[in-house]
Amino acid sequence: MDSSSTRLKIAVVGCGHGKLDLIYATAESQCRQRGWSISDLDLLLVCGDFQAVRNAQDLNCMSVPRKYRELGDFHKYYSGAAVAPVLTLVIGGNHEASNYLFELYHGGWLAPKIYYLGAAGVVRYGPLRVAGLSGIYQQKDYRGPHHERLPYERDDIKSVYHVREYDVDKLLRLESGVDIAMSHDWPAWVELFGDYQSLFARNPHFLLSASKDGLGSFPATELLNHLRPAHWFSAHMHYRFAATIQHTAERIEDTVRALPIMASTRGKLPVFKSQRKYFVSGVKPAGARQTTDFLALDKYKEGRSTTNFLDLVEIEVPMRAEDAPYMKKRAGSDKFDLCYDEEWLAITRAYNDSLRVQDPETLVVPPDKGKSKRPSAGSIRRHRDWVRLNIVDKGLLEVPRRFSVHAPVHNAAMGETMEMPREYPNSQTVRFAQLLQVENRFVPSRKTSDDGDSIFERDGE
Repeated sequence: MDSSSTRLKIAVVGCGHGKLDLIYATAESQCRQRGWSISDLDLLLVCGDFQAVRNAQDLNCMSVPRKYRELGDFHKYYSGAAVAPVLTLVIGGNHEASNYLFELYHGGWLAPKIYYLGAAGVVRYGPLRVAGLSGIYQQKDYRGPHHERLPYERDDIKSVYHVREYDVDKLLRLESGVDIAMSHDWPAWVELFGDYQSLFARNPHFLLSASKDGLGSFPATELLNHLRPAHWFSAHMHYRFAATIQHTAERIEDTVRALPIMASTRGKLPVFKSQRKYFVSGVKPAGARQTTDFLALDKYKEGRSTTNFLDLVEIEVPMRAEDAPYMKKRAGSDKFDLCYDEEWLAITRAYNDSLRVQDPETLVVPPDKGKSKRPSAGSIRRHRDWVRLNIVDKGLLEVPRRFSVHAPVHNAAMGETMEMPREYPNSQTVRFAQLLQVENRFVPSRKTSDDGDSIFERDGE
């Protein structure tokens, strides 16, 4: 191994579905098979449907048929009855306690050692740069604001986890690539870079969806081409699938059209039937890599190989001079501290004035200001100068290890309830806004929240 690189051990999980105890036990078992211990792992990544359900009320904010609702294991990690054995990074999917994730829109500790990347986010673990996009793509909600606030209506419970253009656009403003990217649904067309024949033969409905441009997420595809990470991990489809994307053109639709796809399949897919430009951003890719390894994982299924839903990977990451602010390790440990990403902080700060969420008091979403809402490149550079002066130079990049319990912990004696939970003012979101010196758009209504801050606070990581 080159002295200017480091090798990291990572566990990757598909859909979590609340089975945290099983996930950590499986990770430990697979580590033993490799001759490792679970303490050797640097990170465990969960690609959505994590289901951070703190109590019975949170279940009423999750888009799952009532007969399939399960409290899961997370409440133990939230209350402190259990602690994650490895630093865990999480994105959201389409089966989530969306009310809790909304409290941490910018990202934060869901429980000690379990970190949510936010609606979209970029973090650093030593030299490793990880980007995440939460939710799934639905065209009808893509260009809309984050209009959902508690108490949710029936439609809100579904739309709240739909990907928004605002969050994707922030990731498209990155000027340098990432090492790992995570999305819940697959990027559209990614199946064509792997064994698509077997995939379509075993899952004819996948081909039917692809024939309507409905298989996968087009925003994720645009990000895949822009970021060009070494690794892209997804879930959602409940199917293990691997592919290797060779980035041979500036536009990914041109890369796809050059693939040696069977004529019978080409004739069914819209991307091959016209020379339509799917993406018109005109921005050159930020990532310089020519190859991305894609891996989608399943959910846990009894009787199936555990590697279908959890797998171990080793990643060699180059260490660059600009990584120096992120290289601090925890005292007495060989593990890096989790850090904010300087460029992402600047982009978030630049975009905050155009963030559109429903005001919980007036139930009104601020009007869209149109194209003027997109900060200029010069504006982002000025915000980056501010971040460097006020955060990087002051040694404030490390994500504070301060986790607060705000919602009531699970009480089995309380039984089921049909009541929506209150919206809690999350102190991590408050502190993040203070760090960036921006307005906190996630202040709950006095009608739906307590005035108090938290029940108790613990070390987050």
